[in-house]
Amino acid sequence: MPLGSRCASAARHQIQGDASTMSPYIRACLSGLAATLSASSAAAQSEDPVRDPPQGSATRAAEDAFGATVGINQVGLYSPYQTRGFDLISTGGAFRIDGFYFHPAALPSDALVSGSSINVGIAATALDLSSPTGVVGYRLREPGARTSLTLTAGTRGFGSPSLETIADVVSGDGRWDLTAYGFASPEEKWATGQEGSRYDVGAVARWMPGPATRLRLFAGISGDTHDGDLAVLPQDAANPPPLRVRRHYAPDWARTRATTTNLGALFEHRWGDWTIGASAIRSTRNSPRTDTTVLEIDGAGLATSTVYHTDSADIRSDSAEAKAFRSLGLLGARHRIGVAVRQRNSVSRRADAVAFPAGRFDIAGVPVAVPSPDFPDDVPSTRDQVNQRILSATYELSAGDAFELRLGIHRNRYEKKVRNALGAQSAQLDKSWLYSASALWNPTSKLHLFASYVSGLEESGLAPDAALNRGEVLPPVEARQYEVGVRYDLTPRLGLILAGFDIRKPIYGLRADSIYAPVGTVRHRGVEASLTGQLTPTTTLVLGANLVRPRISGEQVDAGIVNPVAPGVSRFNGTIAVEQKITDRWSVDGYLLYEGKRRRDSLGATEVAGVPFAILGTRYDWTAGKAALSLRVQLVNALDRKGYYATPYGPLVPISGQHMRILLTTRL
Repeated sequence: MPLGSRCASAARHQIQGDASTMSPYIRACLSGLAATLSASSAAAQSEDPVRDPPQGSATRAAEDAFGATVGINQVGLYSPYQTRGFDLISTGGAFRIDGFYFHPAALPSDALVSGSSINVGIAATALDLSSPTGVVGYRLREPGARTSLTLTAGTRGFGSPSLETIADVVSGDGRWDLTAYGFASPEEKWATGQEGSRYDVGAVARWMPGPATRLRLFAGISGDTHDGDLAVLPQDAANPPPLRVRRHYAPDWARTRATTTNLGALFEHRWGDWTIGASAIRSTRNSPRTDTTVLEIDGAGLATSTVYHTDSADIRSDSAEAKAFRSLGLLGARHRIGVAVRQRNSVSRRADAVAFPAGRFDIAGVPVAVPSPDFPDDVPSTRDQVNQRILSATYELSAGDAFELRLGIHRNRYEKKVRNALGAQSAQLDKSWLYSASALWNPTSKLHLFASYVSGLEESGLAPDAALNRGEVLPPVEARQYEVGVRYDLTPRLGLILAGFDIRKPIYGLRADSIYAPVGTVRHRGVEASLTGQLTPTTTLVLGANLVRPRISGEQVDAGIVNPVAPGVSRFNGTIAVEQKITDRWSVDGYLLYEGKRRRDSLGATEVAGVPFAILGTRYDWTAGKAALSLRVQLVNALDRKGYYATPYGPLVPISGQHMRILLTTRL
C-alpha cells in the first residue's frame, strides 16, 4: 500500500527508549517514530458511500488530486502522514469530523467514517480554523434512502478473510436514522509477515426534529492483536536489500495488542441569520503490550535485531467545540461574523521500553530463534498532559460571486505538564496570537484566483534521551504558510488547480553542548497541480503532481553537522487515477502514485529510490432476485515493486508486497 497506510502500521505505537540499552541513534529514530502518533462536504461522498463501503469510488469522490479516501480505496498525492512533506499527525490540531474540531488519540475507523479528504489550497480557504500544513476532514457515515442491510465478504490482502456488515435503519418520517457497522478479520496477514486479528464495531445515530436542527451521536471501538511491529534502520551508507514478502522477522513471542475508541456528539441548529454548533468527542487508545522489532540492516543484508518491549501505553484525548455565526447583508455585500471556543485535554501514560537482543542474521534467510525473555514486573512510566484552548473570531465578506474575503484571529493557550520515569516534573505554558487570512477572486465564471496566509501552533514533544535536558517539555513552535493559486474550470465537471506554497517552522536538534533546543528552520517551498473531474460521461480522472524544495537552515547546517536537504521528503510526486465505465454494470479503474527519491537522513547524502505504486481494479454489479450484488477485484502493487520508503525520522518503511483484494457485496 502507499506510504500513508504503511506508516500507519509501522509507526502506530508510541515508544519510549531506555537510555541504558539503546544507542543515541536508535533512540532518536524511535523518538521520531513515536512522534508521528503523539496523535462535510456531501459533494465529496461517493454515489452510495454507506451501503457500498469497501467498493465506493475514491476517484469519483475526489474534488482535487490532493488526497481522498472512500472505504479502503484512496487516491491523490497526500495522506495524513505526508502532506507537502509534513506529517499532519504531529501538528496536534489538523483534524475535523464534518467540520468540527477533533484531536485524536486514535484515528477514526471505517466503523464511523465513510471517507476523508486532505484540505489544502483552495479547499482550505473555506475553513474557519485552518492549519499551515493542511487539514484532514473526515465524513461521518450516513444511511441510504431506506432501511437496508449490506454484507461484504472476501479477502483484503494476502489471503486474509474478512466480513463487513452495515445495517441502515431509517424512520418513516425521516426524522431519525441509525447506521450500525461491524467488521471482523480473524486471520489478518501483513506483507512483513505478521499475523493477527482485527475487529471494528460502531454506530452513528441522527435525529432531526426539524429541518434546521440536527443531532448526531456516534461510538466506535476497534481491537487489534498481532505479532508485533517492525522498524528498519539502515546500518551503513548503503541502503539495505528488500525484506522478503511475508517473511516473519520478529521472534515468535513478540506481540502487540491495542484497543481504540472514538465516541461523541455533534449538534447543529439554524434560525434566521444565526447558525450554532457544538461538539464533544472522546478518543482513546489502550495498548497493554507493544513489542517492536527493530532491524538494523547493512548494505549486504546482515541484520542485528532488537525487540523493544513496552509494557503498557494509554492515551486519552477529549475535544470540545462551541461556535456561533451570524450572516447579514450590508452595503450590497454579504457578511458572516463568527466566534468559537475549542478545547482539548490529552493525557498520555506510557511505560519505558525495555530492549531485548534478538540475534544477528541474514535477511535472505530465516531469523534466529530467540527464547522468550523474563519481562520486568515493574517498569517506570512517563505521564504527560496537554490542555489547550483556542478562542477564535472570524469574519467573511462575500461580494456576490466575484470576491470573497475571510479573516481569522485566534487566541491560543497551550499548557503541557510532564512527569518522567524518574518522577521529575516539568511544564510549559504558551500563550500566543495566531492569524489566518484568505481571499478568492473570480474574474470570470470559470477563473478563480486565491491567496492565503495561516499561522498555527504545532507540538514539539519532549527532549530525547540522548540530550542533557532529557525529558524536558519543549515549547510548541509557530508554523506559517503562504500560498497563491488559481483554479480554472475547463468544463462544468473538470477543474484545473495550480498553486504555489511556502511553509516554514522552527526545528529542534541536539546542539554541540548536548542540549536539545531550537537549531534552525525547516522550509518547504513548492508548486502543485491538480486536474480532476469527468473527461467524458463515462471517464473520471484524477491527475496531480508537485515539486517540493525541502530545506533546513540554521547553526547545525552552517557548522556542517547536518545536510540542508530535509530527509524523508520527495522532491517530486505524481499521481493518476482513472475510472472507466465499460457498461452500466461493469467498470475498470487504475491508480498510480509515484513518490520520488528521498534523502535518507540529515547526516549524509544517501537517497532512497522513488517508488511507483499501482493498483488495478475492476467492478461488476448485478442483481439476483431482490438482492443487489457487486464484485470488486483489485491487484495491489501491480508493478510488484520492492524496497523501502524513507521517512523524516530515520526508520525505513518496507513497500507492501503484491497481493489481491477480492470482495463480494450484497445489499438487501
